[in-house]
Amino acid sequence: MRRAQALFMVLLLILPAAAQQSPQVPCNAPPAGVDPSVPMNQPDRYAWELFVQVNQKAPASFQHSITYQGKTFMTNSAVWETWPDDPWTFPTNPDPSDPPKWPDAPIAKRLHPKGKGNHLTHTADLAGRNDIILDTGGEEIHRNRATFDYVIQNNLWYTQGIAAFVAKGLPANFPTDSIEVKGNWNKIKESDKSKYHWNYDEQGNLWGLVAMHITSKALPNWFWATFEWVDNPGRCDYIGCSDCFGYQPSFVPSHTCPASGNCPANLVGQIYKEPTTITPGLDSLFAKAGYSGAWLGEYRHYRLKGSMTNFTTSTGQPILLGNSVTESSFLQTASCMTCHARAAVKADGTNAFPFFGEAPTLPLQMATPAQFQTQQTTYHGAPDPNWFNSYSDFSKNEFQPTVTPIATQLDFVWAIPFQAHAAKTSTTKPSSKP
Repeated sequence: MRRAQALFMVLLLILPAAAQQSPQVPCNAPPAGVDPSVPMNQPDRYAWELFVQVNQKAPASFQHSITYQGKTFMTNSAVWETWPDDPWTFPTNPDPSDPPKWPDAPIAKRLHPKGKGNHLTHTADLAGRNDIILDTGGEEIHRNRATFDYVIQNNLWYTQGIAAFVAKGLPANFPTDSIEVKGNWNKIKESDKSKYHWNYDEQGNLWGLVAMHITSKALPNWFWATFEWVDNPGRCDYIGCSDCFGYQPSFVPSHTCPASGNCPANLVGQIYKEPTTITPGLDSLFAKAGYSGAWLGEYRHYRLKGSMTNFTTSTGQPILLGNSVTESSFLQTASCMTCHARAAVKADGTNAFPFFGEAPTLPLQMATPAQFQTQQTTYHGAPDPNWFNSYSDFSKNEFQPTVTPIATQLDFVWAIPFQAHAAKTSTTKPSSKP
């Protein structure tokens, strides 16, 4: 019993003790122009401020024409689409002497198949093309200058560089003005342009944005927000949609089985037709940022699914947040923060964890369409210290055991362990171009 109590206390006390013995962590100042109280106390307002910021129309110099099979198309890029994507940041054949540079011209839109995985499973990344993407949609991740510079300057863009960073014993700590954006797209028709933010890829395919994650380092454990196209099937399934700033009503509950127990087979995966009304606050944000005309019309078709600032409630209940598109296969247990807390590497710079771990599938307790019949169970709630360290030898002091590192956390950025490639060791100089 005494040993069990000691082990319990270790879990409570070991992290502060270890933190006191770890190397000094640089102190981060609040991001410029951001009231630190807003992300914590008004998270949905901050989510929309980020949305409006990153989705402003890119300058004409960052739009470009595409000619494919005799037809010419003009891009319709938002600011975030001009930032470096994963293939640009993590080149397939990295050369440490020739690191990626911040782009000074438009870059090609390169979508990979939607899903969670590394560069080995995202063949479109390796090929640098997206004509193999199915009509079910594609995905891309972009990062702003602060995030990109931190990755490159700390050599976190290739495997050996990551290993060298880990060997220094310092924790990863991105600047407070870091932002990452993940976008999910479906192919649409020309007649549907007014209902989506749309863009063309290099093969002239027309895509409509259906989902967007935005993360910001405005908070120590990042700020998390996810948005969806208003008519996504199943947009508010399982966990509902919450927005205390942009649209009313502020909460759209999930379609649930009636108390009678007679659950319709088509309950899940349906469009939420409940009317929503834009608030004066969001209208003002759009106006101040210069949104007007067709550009404003595109973005009136998106809704905040929810925002996230903590792993748990004050009573320890896990907080859930997921997107019906991006996390479609594990939405019931999705937690942006807990998932990304597992972004970690081993000493050799390679990925420490599989995305889903060893969690089994979770059969749903209701009749659903085929694509929703099972959901994968994912980690949620507070991170487990045993993911990152092993604890042994309680003989000297039961509250301060021997700590052996297992994995080094990379400040919630999955792209580093998922997308980094090993630099070639041959005498042939590889290209760092994506």
